[in-house]
Amino acid sequence: MNLERKLVPFEKGLEILNRTASSLNVVTISKVKGYISQDSLKKALLFIKQSHPKLQCCISGSINELEFRKIGDEPLPLQILEYQDSASCEKVILDELNREINSSKSLFRATAIYQSDQNYIYLITIIHHAIIDGISSVNLHSEILNHCGNSQEIKTSSSEIKNLHILPPVESLFPDSHTGYRGKVNSFIWLFKLLLKQLWLQPKTLKFEKFVPIEGRTCNLIYKKIEPAFTQALLSKCRAENTTIQGALCSAMLLAVYDKITTEKSDKLSILCRSFVDLRRRLSPKIDNENLGSFASAVSTSHHISPHTEFWQLAREVKHQIIQGINRGDMFNIILRFTEILNALLSSSNKAPLAVEVTNLGRVDIPVNYGSLELEEISFMPSQGVFGGVFFAAVTTLKDKMMLNFVFSEPSLSQATVEDLVNKTMSYLIDSFQD
Repeated sequence: MNLERKLVPFEKGLEILNRTASSLNVVTISKVKGYISQDSLKKALLFIKQSHPKLQCCISGSINELEFRKIGDEPLPLQILEYQDSASCEKVILDELNREINSSKSLFRATAIYQSDQNYIYLITIIHHAIIDGISSVNLHSEILNHCGNSQEIKTSSSEIKNLHILPPVESLFPDSHTGYRGKVNSFIWLFKLLLKQLWLQPKTLKFEKFVPIEGRTCNLIYKKIEPAFTQALLSKCRAENTTIQGALCSAMLLAVYDKITTEKSDKLSILCRSFVDLRRRLSPKIDNENLGSFASAVSTSHHISPHTEFWQLAREVKHQIIQGINRGDMFNIILRFTEILNALLSSSNKAPLAVEVTNLGRVDIPVNYGSLELEEISFMPSQGVFGGVFFAAVTTLKDKMMLNFVFSEPSLSQATVEDLVNKTMSYLIDSFQD
């Protein structure tokens, strides 16, 4: 497979979003206990660039003729900072969320933030969504830390570096029912049914508090943690209720949105939720987690919510509809029709596309210890400035500690509004144990 090729429509759409309010790039943050020298970090970035073909390319050409091009031997972009307090670190994260990737130079950049008085480092990577997803980015951090934590034992010989294969576009790995002419027909029928369903249900969304053009929007973030004891209890409760953590999170967020938008206590509203799905084990051949790529898609679920809606019943409904969507192949269709969907969303930028989105990696399958280093927290999120009015959460779990990043587009939603939604979500999760 040639590294240099034209972008397929899905990849092209992600580059358009990168250029539009710096959106949908994958931001991953690790909190690491221990000391990493700048030299070790630079060497680790050199190794990962040599190992992963997609880190060796940029995107060039006009918007209608975008191509992946191989870049030179220069190091991957790295910024080194020091800070005195957590507020300074949070500002750096927000700055990175809102800074476009210069894709004509590189599809990757990193920032290392050193605490001046403590033995911690924050490693932040910002990577173009056309070449990575949440699972890939978490595993890439693990690879970087492995190099850094064992830097004294690592040799610089190119023979020591694992060179991964260049993978084709994700669409070419879809099952037969979603490739070629058959795939085009099936995806068109799916899109037509989706539009009819939207017209029939007339789903409700959060109202824009203030409308500005896309170029004037920014991405903001509210971060929450759920400690291990509560995470374990929630997981046990989900199993007892025949649902999943994904179902419980979606249920809590849907009910929080319902409380925000309902005007009458008797209102019964239709609200849409989107859950993200890992495609790796559903492709042919299956893709390992170590391979970088955008192997994530989504399925949408619709829910009629009223004051009488019960938390766990809604959670079970979310789980059931996700399974139905996966069995239909919705996650393939959304990629095959990404161009039409994106054009429709950008042309209706004064409306929220849906109410709730949740991407949950679950318990991340990476080590915690790397020689002298210990990974204390890791979380990820997409930069999300373009789509206003969406209540969005990106979730990871490490050492049974659940980390939730609620990202949102300002000023369509204010920080006060999202803080209220987040607090209600957390309250619903806590209160669910009383049901």
